[in-house]
Amino acid sequence: MTWRVFSVLLALCIVPVLDPAEARVWHVDCDRGSDSASGSETEPFKTILRASNVLKPGDTVVIREGVYHEQIVGGNSGQEGAPITYEGMDRGKVVMQGSVRVKDWQQSEKVWTKGGLKPITQQNSFVMVDEKRMLKKVDSASQADRGCFHLAPDGVYTIRLWEDSNPNTDHDIDVYEYDFAFNSGDRWDGTAKKWIILRNMTLEKYGVNGISTDAEHPADNSRWELDRLTVRFNRAEGIFYCLDDWYVHDCEFIRNGVHGCQINGARVRFFNNLCAENEWFGVSGDGGCGLLIGPDDSAHSSDVSNNVFADNGDGLGYGCGVYLEGRARNNLIHGNQISGGTSAGICFFGSSHNRVVNNVIVNVAPQTDWENAAAFVLHHSLEGAPTKPTGNLIAHNTVWGCPSPVFVEDPGVILEKKDYNRFVNNLFAMCRFLSPIPGSPGVTFDSNAWYGCPDGEKIDLSAVKKWLKGFAPVTDRSGANDLDSNPVIVADPVLQDTSRGNFRPGPDSPLIDAGANLGEISRDKDGNLRPVGSGPDIGAYEVVPERK
Repeated sequence: MTWRVFSVLLALCIVPVLDPAEARVWHVDCDRGSDSASGSETEPFKTILRASNVLKPGDTVVIREGVYHEQIVGGNSGQEGAPITYEGMDRGKVVMQGSVRVKDWQQSEKVWTKGGLKPITQQNSFVMVDEKRMLKKVDSASQADRGCFHLAPDGVYTIRLWEDSNPNTDHDIDVYEYDFAFNSGDRWDGTAKKWIILRNMTLEKYGVNGISTDAEHPADNSRWELDRLTVRFNRAEGIFYCLDDWYVHDCEFIRNGVHGCQINGARVRFFNNLCAENEWFGVSGDGGCGLLIGPDDSAHSSDVSNNVFADNGDGLGYGCGVYLEGRARNNLIHGNQISGGTSAGICFFGSSHNRVVNNVIVNVAPQTDWENAAAFVLHHSLEGAPTKPTGNLIAHNTVWGCPSPVFVEDPGVILEKKDYNRFVNNLFAMCRFLSPIPGSPGVTFDSNAWYGCPDGEKIDLSAVKKWLKGFAPVTDRSGANDLDSNPVIVADPVLQDTSRGNFRPGPDSPLIDAGANLGEISRDKDGNLRPVGSGPDIGAYEVVPERK
């Protein structure tokens, strides 16, 4: 090999390292900027789209207050140690918005029209009324009856409200123009992007998602960080999808049309977020949830910790806090607070070998008495070929107030013992009823505590004992496995202050040291080591004696 050839090969193998001094800070201001300006602090661009075309690895664009009516499809990737950052100056005042608010509707008999709009597609069009309801789309303007709208090819919207009220004076009307705020990958003609940071802004009222990515190529759209975003009022999911090695933290996913957020990648960290009131505009598909993981087998090894999931799901649908679907596997659901909602707390629709630990589930589905409404639901997958939930560990959770503690669909096969779903060291308190037990449930219980189940029964809990007996393996219902291997029936769990949301055991609680030893769970919801005493405490919290 000649020296010249060797030198060329060596140069091809060297990965260029970015000099931090080469990174630039760009500026965008929708009120006083111009896309023909330099993009400096004194001469900002007008649009985020213009900035996206010049950003290089390590660069940051600072986005000033205002409403940015646009969507970002192209743009470049960052690189390790030099991400591309889109940073708003104020989370609540830097708003990327996919719709426009219309106040100058023209009346024509019983309908109202507005032209001059520029919707991207017919497919994703919507008319949003008072940020709560969606009008129904019809095929022609003549069909625009009460509660309906039509979008003509030339961009003219025709609407009629439910009460034939005036859209200019009686309601706030938003109409669709854009599909999403940020898009990555082949979906919707985007470009694959990795090492992207989105920080401190609001993404709202888009015809599809706040952020849309390409799940077919998770590695090509990896390493995004979502930091202090508010993602709300989008017609479908807030985020669709989080892919490989995304980090999503301190965000709010509120009142989106389907799920707040969906994970379909590996090793996603989803921390300290709020997911509330998703599936906001009515029933959608199989039900809306705060967070969906799956359905593909690419959704694995993620950590979902210390989030709040509240009131997700439409009243006529099947909503839940966290939904583990299909071939999703080996995920950790830890230390979350789940409340309200329409049907369930945490659902396993086919997902396997997940660890669901140290969560507090309170007053789930308070208006629901369906037999498959429960704190935990185990069911076959609803997307793709059916799969069964197997090998999941549900341990050290505190459940207070729910329809049923657990609903299990018959898996249709006799599971091997290694594939059973295990419930260990959970507190189940104040449930209203007990769901029917299938013929071969594939579920075991060990050292769980029971209080006030069902419907206020506090001491004997004969109904719980009979119910638990139904979970014994079909090959052995003689008595050896007919109950929890060590059930704890309590007259009062002695929690500190349930009326104020404090579900920690008091110093005299019968839950203390009453659990089975699980070496794989070494800390509680507060981060305290387990166990403190002779055994772990039952529920999400470990009582730590006060130091003298």
